[in-house]
Amino acid sequence: MVETTFDIHFSADGNADAHVASTVSGEAERQALLVPFAHYCARTLLSSEPRQASAIVDYLASMELASEVVQAPGFDGRDAGAGQTARVTARFLNGRSGPRLFFRVSKSDLHGLDSVRAVASALADEGAADRQYVQSLVKTAAFVGWLYAQGELRSGSELDSSLAAADVAWKVAHGSDGDWTQRLDAHCPECGNARDFDHRLWPSEQAEIRGCAQCRAGVWLRVRRRPRLLPHDTWAAMETTRAELQEQLAGETKRGAETLLEELKQVFVENRWPFAEVRGAPILLSDLSGPKGSWKFYAHAVDELDLVLLYSVCPLTVPRDRRDEVARFLTLANYGLAAGNFELDFDDGEVRYKTALQVQQSGLDRAAMKRVVRANGVAMEMYLPGIGAVIDGTPAPTAFADPS
Repeated sequence: MVETTFDIHFSADGNADAHVASTVSGEAERQALLVPFAHYCARTLLSSEPRQASAIVDYLASMELASEVVQAPGFDGRDAGAGQTARVTARFLNGRSGPRLFFRVSKSDLHGLDSVRAVASALADEGAADRQYVQSLVKTAAFVGWLYAQGELRSGSELDSSLAAADVAWKVAHGSDGDWTQRLDAHCPECGNARDFDHRLWPSEQAEIRGCAQCRAGVWLRVRRRPRLLPHDTWAAMETTRAELQEQLAGETKRGAETLLEELKQVFVENRWPFAEVRGAPILLSDLSGPKGSWKFYAHAVDELDLVLLYSVCPLTVPRDRRDEVARFLTLANYGLAAGNFELDFDDGEVRYKTALQVQQSGLDRAAMKRVVRANGVAMEMYLPGIGAVIDGTPAPTAFADPS
């Protein structure tokens, strides 16, 4: 059994401080602190009046925005507890049928924003040297606040929500399943799979929760015990909440593309390249031209891959009966190209030339962007006559030999 406690002291001057402790150490200790913190935040939110709950949600969000545990301004008004101490107790039980959590909050009428802030500060102090742990702490807080704000946090779902929030937050900070310590051998009682599993956070050195990658069942593992399937309802509730949090993460990643889009706009403005924006997409539209014609050009910010994709769209549309021959011409051209490639859409006959620019940690390299845009336009200008010749009936090898 793993036990974690939060002792919270409410002082006469309207503040609170906390002491945290756990019976395990290392990775298990960090996890054994995150889950009760999430559970405590959830329990406090559900027991608070709307104004107090709103203040707690704002504080939990502020932790993530600052990427650290920040001080909450003011006291939440529950000064009746001045001079008193309350305790939060969480015991992680490796039950026969699955994981269980004994969770008890003493003097529940004393708990609010100030006590949440005190526990968060104590937890941050406990692992101040571990930046990944602090990141997982503030992300866990943000997830719990988000679930409450979305109406997804309900009485009786605190454990499912807490485990899901801590699990996703831990993986955001520490990496994928492959980085987790695998302590126990496993096989799935449902389908017999003995190799492919996804780990789920459970703070114990004697038990693990895993998801079968083949049949998607939840598997409960204990030392010197046969693997068991988790009850379907329990597992489904945990996975549903986890999926909602992952969708929230995906939305944050998508919104992050706006930052890269802003950098793209700055580059276009600095170089006096006219552009138009595409509503709802991180794309800038423009035009390029040369002695042999003009064509549409666009830049696409792909934030999740740290890439800017640049496309020159050929002004000529390939008729259906010439698409095979044009594809042959473009294949010949691509073989000698080092920095980009031509693409042909067999459905509508569109030809475009694509180059990619990797975005560094320091941001978009403006000089490199300028060079890549120029190279993109030069490639289209060089091969545009050959594309036109093949469309008009010239065999691909002949057109390629003399693309001008």
